Amino acid sequence: MPDALHIVTEHNTRWALADLAGLCALYHPDIVFTDHYAGQRYAGTAVHTHVAGILKRSQLDSLHYTDRPRVDDDTVTLRYRETIRSSAGDELLAVTACDIVRVQDARIIAIDEYAIPEARTALPSTRKGKPSSGGTGGGMGIGKIGLSAREIGFLLADLDGWMRSALPFLDPALSLPQVAAATGYTRNQISFALNQVRGVGFFDYVNGMRVEHLLRRVPPPATGGALGWAEAAGFRSASTFYAAFRTATGMSPAAWLRSETPPTPPL
Repeated sequence: MPDALHIVTEHNTRWALADLAGLCALYHPDIVFTDHYAGQRYAGTAVHTHVAGILKRSQLDSLHYTDRPRVDDDTVTLRYRETIRSSAGDELLAVTACDIVRVQDARIIAIDEYAIPEARTALPSTRKGKPSSGGTGGGMGIGKIGLSAREIGFLLADLDGWMRSALPFLDPALSLPQVAAATGYTRNQISFALNQVRGVGFFDYVNGMRVEHLLRRVPPPATGGALGWAEAAGFRSASTFYAAFRTATGMSPAAWLRSETPPTPPL
């Protein structure tokens, strides 16, 4: 009979191949999967559905094991780090995880996942310099928002994708409730992901998106001041625009417009 390490190694191989049928064949009929961060528990065929959802969204080549498997009789402990990226390729969230996998009758009967999103103090990808007061990741160990650590990364990817395609920030009055209604996430989930994980408040995030839009899609004005340029991206306050622009580029709008080769931040 294969030992626990052999079964778990086969499971890891099937996971890397996104082989759902192969994975499910390794699961005991009474399997229980517990996500301790989100406080969620899945049993039996519900585990198959849960795993299918993860495989559909995860970028499997971004999962890296950070230690060799630790074996204790029928139990194997795995440590790994997984990165969630946007469609543009920038890193949105890294998840540090420990899985404790128990094997019975040559099948996996229990998986306890302890996954924590790594807090970021960097602002959205266009923004350089010191972080805003949006949050530093304190209290992230309590998953009270109904999302797993990995799903918080999916939220950030969905949010960035929607912002860059639908351009809702062009509306100066864009609000968190509007964003929640459009994306299908709750206000608490979005606020938590931005504040506690990404290290930025909602309005700072939106303003960062507005600056990115200006730098990438809106030609600078040939004459006159920069305020009309700002209004084209949804800014309605000169002071807010100047602060957001300096945070993004390290320069004032006037200095940026005067520069011969203005720096354009990556997506």
